[in-house]
Amino acid sequence: MTNPIAEAWGAREYRFATRALTDGRFMRLFVMVTGVSCIGMAGLLVIVQFHPAGPTGVPVRVLHILVAASAVAVGWRWMRGPWPSYTQAIAFVVWADIALVCTVGTLSTAAAQLSAMTYMGIVGVFAGFLLGARVLLVHCVLGAAVIAGIVARAVLVGERSGFELFIYYMPALVWVVIVPLVGSVLIDMGRRAIVKTARSAHYDSLTGLRNRRGMYASVGQALARGPQATVAMAVCDIDRFKRLNDSGGHAAGDAALVALAARLQEVARPDEFTARIGGDELVLVSLLDGDAALPKLVDRVRALTRVQLGDVEFTVSIGIAAMSPSEPHFTVDAVVRHADSAMYEAKRAGGAMCAGYPTESTTAASADRRRVPGRSA
Repeated sequence: MTNPIAEAWGAREYRFATRALTDGRFMRLFVMVTGVSCIGMAGLLVIVQFHPAGPTGVPVRVLHILVAASAVAVGWRWMRGPWPSYTQAIAFVVWADIALVCTVGTLSTAAAQLSAMTYMGIVGVFAGFLLGARVLLVHCVLGAAVIAGIVARAVLVGERSGFELFIYYMPALVWVVIVPLVGSVLIDMGRRAIVKTARSAHYDSLTGLRNRRGMYASVGQALARGPQATVAMAVCDIDRFKRLNDSGGHAAGDAALVALAARLQEVARPDEFTARIGGDELVLVSLLDGDAALPKLVDRVRALTRVQLGDVEFTVSIGIAAMSPSEPHFTVDAVVRHADSAMYEAKRAGGAMCAGYPTESTTAASADRRRVPGRSA
């Protein structure tokens, strides 16, 4: 079950980015760049120990060294450990922000502090790409607040005027706030475009149902996630569809398909899949918890044997088949073929009815190849 708070705070974006990195084979590169960046930051911190604007005093230097040591440990974890979970990715952003703020606080001049703040932009890019806009916004607000605090303190103690610090705090604001936010917008636009393209590859533009590829993908994912439920399919085919197209034109045929698709979605439960798998063939796929649930599916799809389209009524032949993944010859293709065969039997019997195909599951449900009449006219 998904966590609504996590979903609102970047879990969806995290999954998308993880899939994109995996599918594009860039995950190893991303991991190495992140790990090397952390270790490189530790190297910079060591150099800063000897810089005139670096930390002064034993406690501050110790804090500086501890931050550098943690950067090495985190970088090593990125390069040698498994891909981080969503929670670990959030923890990484929190650690990086705290580490950078602590580092900035150890520097002895406002100019050095503002220059060091630009490194927070790297964390912002990470947050925007992997965790989305909300997490990035919190990061940017923190960065802007720290920059404002540095400038205010420098002005109050008389170290520099606000105008003198402009050449330091303006680049810091650009890199910490503006660049990550603009990048996040571009990433989100690209993410939406990819999702739209992926959807068009799995959905039928006329009916709004899944296409054949989308149906296979959805069923495969459902079987991989859950227990080995019985896969039941009801293939629906409009009777005398060619005659309908010839008499009313393709617009009439399209309207009939849209009307049948709408009715199919009405009878489908939220956990069932609907798809258009052929010219005038629509299918409802249900993962049943045992064979006893099959008659209820038959009762629901029986209502589709007659569909009203304005003042015209057309009829539909429906073939139903079910197989358990435990059966020796189970494949999704086999269930489709069996349901198709039953549908053609219904057509040969005159149409406007359901017919079941005799598999182990349908036989157990007392539906082995018997016709289930549609509603009377």
